[in-house]
Amino acid sequence: MMTYFKNNTPDVNEKGLYVYCIMPKDVVTIHDQKGIDGEGSLFLVQYRELVAVVSEVKLKDFKLSMVAKEMVMEWAEEKVRIHEKIVERLMKENDLLPTSFGSIVSNKEALIDLMTDKYYEYISVLEKLKGKEEWTIKAYLSFEKFKQALEDNTPEIRKRKEILSALSKSDAFLMKRKIDNLVKEQMDIRLENVLLHIVEVLRKVSECEAFSNVEFPKHQKDNSIILKASYLVKKSIFQDFLQQINKLTDELESEGITFEVIGPWPPYSFVED
Repeated sequence: MMTYFKNNTPDVNEKGLYVYCIMPKDVVTIHDQKGIDGEGSLFLVQYRELVAVVSEVKLKDFKLSMVAKEMVMEWAEEKVRIHEKIVERLMKENDLLPTSFGSIVSNKEALIDLMTDKYYEYISVLEKLKGKEEWTIKAYLSFEKFKQALEDNTPEIRKRKEILSALSKSDAFLMKRKIDNLVKEQMDIRLENVLLHIVEVLRKVSECEAFSNVEFPKHQKDNSIILKASYLVKKSIFQDFLQQINKLTDELESEGITFEVIGPWPPYSFVED
């Protein structure tokens, strides 16, 4: 959804339409509520089988952040929260195609033109999202617990540790270095296999997935995030999805791996800007 302004310096009273989402016209439930500026009320703009949920806003209020990109963070954070809350309320009773923060068109005619141009694309995406929600999954790792479990369950590591006490000081030092290198190597292999296993399990009970980049901490510490992903899940099988998370927890908790499930969210991760 593009952001349009009629000119570079909007008049103080010049207004536009702030767009929150696109929905099928036959499933719309809109309660009386204010828009992102706390003044204009939400209303609908229809084109064929689609409606856009919008409210009037003063373009000048959004010029600084949307055009100049010199965003006042406190102002922007508050507006983002309001935008998200509005879309989340609408999501509870409707299938929808959420727009990104700051989606503004100059007037109703410009919005109709956009909906005309994107009509079949919007219809296709709404069909894909119908009856589904976005859920965020985070996996955390306790390095010490993971390391201990691996050492306890790797015969070669156990064997080398058992002979340490019988070695001379210099030989023990070299052996310990070999053990440390082996532990690190095996931890990397095991962690990669665990992550692949998690992805394979959750892929079977979801429609789509979107992964966030996760940077492992330079210093090993507990509760480091090792996986952050968004999943598009059918509402009708969410309990199956949750059951798989619980099974993964039972399977991997002894190795220091735990999970957090957050949502549901509007499906932002599965909608192109």
